Amino acid sequence: MKRLGLALLLAAAPVIAIAAALVPSAIVANPSSYDGKSVTVAGTVKGFQTSSTPMGTVAGFQLCDSECVVVIDKTNQSRTNGATATVSGIFH
Repeated sequence: MKRLGLALLLAAAPVIAIAAALVPSAIVANPSSYDGKSVTVAGTVKGFQTSSTPMGTVAGFQLCDSECVVVIDKTNQSRTNGATATVSGIFH
């Protein structure tokens, strides 16, 4: 599976989406069209880990379908590898 340096930054708790959630492969196929925009993405959690920083605990993981995007999550919400998750945030 190709890994790209794409990240979805979450500054608040996941929000219920009004529109249908994107899948990671849609973002990987055309990342420039989503850069700097608010997106909701659904996929399978892979590689969940947390780190303590001076700003608090930050989680990082990949959200995958046939491709993956990296999620940096400042909400301190626990995730389980292999579980399905939907997240909202700004894509960079």
